[in-house]
Amino acid sequence: MKNIIKRSVQLLSGIILFASCSKNFIEKQPFDSLPDEEAIVDESSMENAVSGMYANLRAVGAYGRDMPVIGDVQSDNAFIEASNSGRYIANYQFNFTSANDEYTDIWNKSYTTILRANRIIDADISGGDVPLLKAQAYAVRGLMYFKLVNIYARPYTDNPDGAGVPVILHYDPYTQPERNTVKEVYAQIISDLEQGFATADGYSNSITLSKYAIEGLLARAYLYMGDKAKAKAAAVDVINNSEFSLVGADSYNDFWKDAGVHTDGVETMFEVDVDLINNNGSDDFSGIYADNYQDIYCTQELYNLYSPTDVRASVLIPDYTKAGVPAVIVYKFPNAISTKDRDNIKVIRLSEVYLIAAEASLPGNETDARNYLNAVAVTRDPDFTGYTSSGNELLEDIITERRKELAFEGDRFYDLNRLKRAITREADPASIPGPLQINYDNYHRVAPIPLSELQANPNIDQNPGYQ
Repeated sequence: MKNIIKRSVQLLSGIILFASCSKNFIEKQPFDSLPDEEAIVDESSMENAVSGMYANLRAVGAYGRDMPVIGDVQSDNAFIEASNSGRYIANYQFNFTSANDEYTDIWNKSYTTILRANRIIDADISGGDVPLLKAQAYAVRGLMYFKLVNIYARPYTDNPDGAGVPVILHYDPYTQPERNTVKEVYAQIISDLEQGFATADGYSNSITLSKYAIEGLLARAYLYMGDKAKAKAAAVDVINNSEFSLVGADSYNDFWKDAGVHTDGVETMFEVDVDLINNNGSDDFSGIYADNYQDIYCTQELYNLYSPTDVRASVLIPDYTKAGVPAVIVYKFPNAISTKDRDNIKVIRLSEVYLIAAEASLPGNETDARNYLNAVAVTRDPDFTGYTSSGNELLEDIITERRKELAFEGDRFYDLNRLKRAITREADPASIPGPLQINYDNYHRVAPIPLSELQANPNIDQNPGYQ
């Protein structure tokens, strides 16, 4: 799936734009038609469409940077240094508006990807690998709706009947959709992921959504819904029956240095492909942390959570002097300026599935919770003998281990949201000014519906607090 995609398609509120890969050039086409080269008429053209769908995930406004960066910069994991390039400042300071570029781009790119998935799903062809290709489209659509509903709506466990995001399942150039409820969006997420899981192929590489990678996403969705029984069942099935294995402590650093596509089933279940040809140039995800802009740093509080023998600390560089004060560089993604390959962007790893199984085991089965938790913790820190905690302390250990394991992969902010916890930061002399306490009821904990969408669609409502 390394095809160069020359056009991307955007649908929402009756406006269809067809764009080249260049972020600075947009070519408008008739809104009620599709270019001939994008028509799906046989298996070969469907394969091209699937490649285009995957390529859309690489956009700066999707997994290519905004989604994973915001998930950490709006949390307690990271800060923006005082001398910066001007990126993500409003997000870090929680003073963004409905005109925020990042949230506008995320909305547009997500629905672009959904449109591509819809076209694949609705294509009236059969035979060959068509069912396998459609399975990937179902899974990507479910993934996009999962991201959208967690960015632009309150968590499922807050109010399932609250406003979610529009669910669009078919091509319609005239649609001006209302927002579906959070419950309705999750019903679609589960349906799509289950459909994908039922018909997907086995694992072949890390940049294609395979059967058990999809089930891992299903486990995550159930966890966010608060359905621990189904979350655990899906996670345990992945752990027991999939091709995936945890990366060992002695290979952990090399694992992150290796920017290539994985075919060995070690750790990475699904990632977005980025290489020397297909990338976002200086705007690549890894460049915001190191080598290019180096704007965002690890907080000292997070760094101090790792023991000296924890291999996860090896991808963080402490005691680095920036603007005259110490800072911790994030070097988990070290290939921003590589001349061989660029860092692929992790979407789901096996370690997260273990931690889902651990959290979903509580409160009923603390033995299972500790076993799944320690499978990750002891693998990452060979000198650690394992957690022996119970009750609420055990839950806190799981949440902390999840924070340490998934740091800078875009999960922490949304974990704090689903857990309805305040974001508590420590002041850092290298950081720009920003709030040190962002309570759960702060309206900025939910992203605004983009102003451009509100202006184009009279049927959509804004989130509370935004103009």
